[in-house]
Amino acid sequence: MLEKTLPVLEALEPWTTENIHDTLIALAQQLGVKNATLMWPLRIAAAGKLVTPGGAVEICHILGKEETLRRVKVGMEMLG
Repeated sequence: MLEKTLPVLEALEPWTTENIHDTLIALAQQLGVKNATLMWPLRIAAAGKLVTPGGAVEICHILGKEETLRRVKVGMEMLG
């Protein structure tokens, strides 16, 4: 899911909560997966923890685009 999400997030402008949300929901639909199937790995990669007080959209917005992309790339490297 991170491999599918990364290029979409890289192209995303403006980096707003609503835009992040709508884009990820649309991507999940396009991929034919449930929203949670897409957002769960993104949330873990962005937060660096299995349990978080917020969801993927909120965490990505708070971190900002550059930091979110960096963390997604690190998560992908860790998965091999």
